[in-house]
Amino acid sequence: MCGIFGFSYLSNNETNKFSIIENDIKLFTQLSKIRGSDTFGISASSEKKNFVYKVNADPEKAIKRKDYNFFLKNSIDEINSDSNKFLTFIGQTRLVTNGTKFLYVNNQPIIVKNIIGVHNGIIVNTDHATAEKTVNLEGHNIKSDSLEFYENLDKIFHKNNNFIIDYLNYLKSVIGNYSIAFRTLDSSKIILSSNCGALYYLYHEDKNFLVFSSEKSFLINFLCKSKIFKLNKKKINNNIHQILNKTIVYDEKEKNFYNIDHGKSLDNDLSFLDKINFSNKSEFSSINNFSNERKRFQKLKKCTKCILPETYPFISFDNNGVCNFCNGYEKQKFKGEKELAKVLDQFRSNNNEPDCLVGLSGGRDSSYGLHLLKKKFKMNPVAYTYDWGLTTDISRINQSKICGKLGIEHIIRSANISKKRSYVRENIMAWLKKPHLGMLPIIQAGDKSFIDYGRILSKELGLKLVIHFTGYQLEQREFFLGFAGVNQLLKNNQRMVSYSAFNKLKMFSFYSSQFILNPNYINSALLDNFNGFLASFVRKENFMHFYNYINWNEEEIKKVLKEEYDWESDVSYGKNQWRMGDGQTAFNNFIYYTVAGFSEYDNFRSNQIREGLISRDEAIRLAEEDNKFKYNTLKNFSEIIGFNLEDVLSQVQCIPKLF
Repeated sequence: MCGIFGFSYLSNNETNKFSIIENDIKLFTQLSKIRGSDTFGISASSEKKNFVYKVNADPEKAIKRKDYNFFLKNSIDEINSDSNKFLTFIGQTRLVTNGTKFLYVNNQPIIVKNIIGVHNGIIVNTDHATAEKTVNLEGHNIKSDSLEFYENLDKIFHKNNNFIIDYLNYLKSVIGNYSIAFRTLDSSKIILSSNCGALYYLYHEDKNFLVFSSEKSFLINFLCKSKIFKLNKKKINNNIHQILNKTIVYDEKEKNFYNIDHGKSLDNDLSFLDKINFSNKSEFSSINNFSNERKRFQKLKKCTKCILPETYPFISFDNNGVCNFCNGYEKQKFKGEKELAKVLDQFRSNNNEPDCLVGLSGGRDSSYGLHLLKKKFKMNPVAYTYDWGLTTDISRINQSKICGKLGIEHIIRSANISKKRSYVRENIMAWLKKPHLGMLPIIQAGDKSFIDYGRILSKELGLKLVIHFTGYQLEQREFFLGFAGVNQLLKNNQRMVSYSAFNKLKMFSFYSSQFILNPNYINSALLDNFNGFLASFVRKENFMHFYNYINWNEEEIKKVLKEEYDWESDVSYGKNQWRMGDGQTAFNNFIYYTVAGFSEYDNFRSNQIREGLISRDEAIRLAEEDNKFKYNTLKNFSEIIGFNLEDVLSQVQCIPKLF
C-alpha cells in the first residue's frame, strides 16, 4: 500500500542544516517508494509552526522539483527561527486505493483544522463506503478513507474531553486495517497507531528522539545511513519495536513516552492518560504548498470589468485596469426574427417535405434551436449528427428525445470510432511530450468532419439550406488563436474559414513549426489532423448560423427543454451545461485552468459581462463553480480514449504555470 515515515528530534546547529535534513528525507523517501509511487508528501513542524508539501507525482521526481526544494528550505529556515528546537517530519509515498489524487485534500499528509497526519491501509466503514459513487453534482470523486478518518478525528478533538481516550474509543469502531502517524498542530505530541503491525519505531530516551517507518528494513537502512541519527547497527536492531494493536504517544517537549495496549480496559488501566493534555486554543501557523499556489493564482491581475487574467494572450490593461478586449468589444447585433423568417421563407416546403438540414449535437443550443425551427418557424428539418467517438450518452439521449417528440428524421454518421479514439490518444500523448497551449485544440481536430458532412448530406438529400446552431458571440474564444500567436478580433463567433488570409497562414506556420519541434505529432493521426485543418480554415461553407439571428435567453431555453422534452443535464459536468456534449472539453479546460489560470468558462462569463447579462461579482462566482474539478467526466473521457487518467493529469500538473 503506502509508505509512511517520520522522525522527531531536538536539533542543534549541525542537525538543523538544510543539506542534512534534505538528505535524510530523500533517504526515507527512496526507501518507502516501493510501497507506493503515486504521490509524495512531507510535513515539517516545530511546536507552533507547521508546513506541508504534497504533490501527485512520483516521489523521486517530486524531491527533485524546484518548488519542493524551495518549500523545504523556507520551512526549515522558519522553523529554525522558532525558540523551540524540536523538529518533526512526517512523510508518505502513496499508492492510491480510493479517493482521486487530484483532490489536493485527499493526498497526504492530510491537513484538517487541528491535525496533520498520514495513514496506510484501507478503512471500509467511512461515510463514503455507503455513498453513491457515480452521482456527484459538483463532478468530484469521493473523498479518500484517510481524509474522512482525519475529519472524524478532528471532530473528536473539539469535544474538549480527554482526546487520547476518545481517540482510542474511536479506533475501536474502525473496520479495516490502519497504520497511522499524526501530530496535533498546536502541541509537541506525536501519535502512532496500528492494528496490522505495518509500523515500526525506535525511541531513544537519552537523546530524546523518535523515528518510525512502515517496514523494519526501511528503518534499519535509514538509521544506518542517516546524517541526523548516528547509531551503530547493534543499537538499532535491539531498539526497534513493532506497533501492533498499540498506540504510541510521544511528547517531545515534555520528554514523555507512552506505550498503550489497545487490549487493556480504558476505564481501569489508562487513568494515567489524564496527564496527557491537549489544547485547541493555542495559536499556531500552518502553511502548505497548495495555499501558496492558490495565493499566486489569486494574485493574478484581472480586468476590472471582466474576469480575464494577465495570462490571457494579447491582453493589455488601460489606466483603469480595463482590458483591451472589453474596450474593443461591440455588443452582438442580432439580425432578428424577421430577417430569419425572410430567409426561411425562401426554403420552407408546403407539403411537409424536408426543406433544410440541421446539425444536432444534443447540447442546449442545438436542441433549443431545433425546437424553434420546427415549432415556431414551421420548418421541416432533417437533423444530422457526426459521432466521432466522443459523443456522450446524455447527448444521444437528448437527441432521441428531441427528434422523437418533434417527429424529425435523424441521420447519424459515424467515424471509425476505434481509429478516431486512437487518434485522440496519440495527439494527447504527442502533446504531452512538448506541451504548448496553442496546440491543445489538436486533441479535437477529428470532429471537424462534422462540417464536411453538412456539405455531403445536403447534396445527397437535395437540400440547399444547412443550418448550424452557432453564431452566438458569447461563445467566441480568442485565446484559442492567441496561444498560437495569432491576434484576431472575433465577432458573432465567426467561423475559422472567414479569418484573414494572413492569419490563416500564421496558423499554418505555427502548426508546421510545432510539428518540426515535436516529431511525435507525425503519427497515424497526421492525415486526420490535416483534414481537420482544411475543414476548419480552407473549405468554404455557406451554412446559416442560427444564433446570428436569435437572441439567447438562458432561462427560457432551460424551461422549454425541461418542460417540453425532459431534456437531461450531465450532472458530472457541473451546473453549467455549455458544451456538455463534448467528451474532451472538460479535459482541455482542466489544462487551460491548471497552466494558464483560466478556462473557456472565464472567457464565456467575461463575454456575458460585456453583453450586460451578469455582473462581474456574479461572473466570478459562476466561473469558480464552472471550473471545479470534474473527475467523473475526466474519468469517463480517459476510459473511452484509453489512457491512464492519473498519469496524464500528473504530467499536466507538472507543466510550468504561466502565473
